[in-house]
Amino acid sequence: MLNNSANKMNDDFVNSGETAENKGLKISESWYYKAFIKIANKIIHKPLSIFRLIKQVIAHLKKYESVKDLTSDVKDHLSVLIRLVQAYAKGSYREISLNGIVGTVAALVYFVAPLDFIPDFLLFGLVDDVAILMWVYSNYRSEIDAFLEWEDAKKIKIELDGSKI
Repeated sequence: MLNNSANKMNDDFVNSGETAENKGLKISESWYYKAFIKIANKIIHKPLSIFRLIKQVIAHLKKYESVKDLTSDVKDHLSVLIRLVQAYAKGSYREISLNGIVGTVAALVYFVAPLDFIPDFLLFGLVDDVAILMWVYSNYRSEIDAFLEWEDAKKIKIELDGSKI
């Protein structure tokens, strides 16, 4: 009986016409995601743990390179989140709120967790992972944009024929 209700909840979640961000919002309000927030709070000041997490995220992403749920936008957003967390762990970028970095780390932990709202071994199991990643990206958009500007400003500018590239 519990399995049937869980399957119905998963089917409703996957098949609803909601945007990924709205689905992510629902996940972010769940007790289950709050457990990932607690995990993120514990590891946020442990650079070695953060780097291990990043390694796991990259390995997990490689497993799903051909999955259609992982569109180029999702991969791009995930790449930005990884770089943001990596810069934070290195101490080179700290211009993000505590909620922003904890939420981002929690989303990455959620992404690699073997059991989450919809387990990844199910055919549609990445839908919730994508939803929470998109929600985090949308929710902390101004802080992520500030990071991207910082990152862009760090790039070496080379002058060719009097113009900067």
